Amino acid sequence: MDILILTSKILGVYLVVSGLFLILKAKTVPALLKDFFDHPAVTYLTGVILIFLTTMFLIQYNVWEYSWKGVVTAFAWIVLLKGLVYVFAPKILSESVKRFRGWFGAWGVLAIIIGIYLFYLG
Repeated sequence: MDILILTSKILGVYLVVSGLFLILKAKTVPALLKDFFDHPAVTYLTGVILIFLTTMFLIQYNVWEYSWKGVVTAFAWIVLLKGLVYVFAPKILSESVKRFRGWFGAWGVLAIIIGIYLFYLG
């Protein structure tokens, strides 16, 4: 199986599960994220893992197209940037969680839609 198809399917499943979690367990998300950001070593390690894995993917596949392939590449770059923020400026993400607390349901629906799109077209 091509690495892009595999990544698309894995990312699709991840987004659907994450979206369902954001919708069904929205009240627990702020407490989970607060606990996550209260442990700097865990936040740092998560950032390093995100940077490592997305860099491996982007070195192998970094093509911009107006199709589902471009969506996968865009997500990889977003995850890489998120990893960099976890490592160098975790307070930025911690503060943004507080601002978007009421939007978890909307983000969940968006994640489910994109996840289904990536899973079936990948």
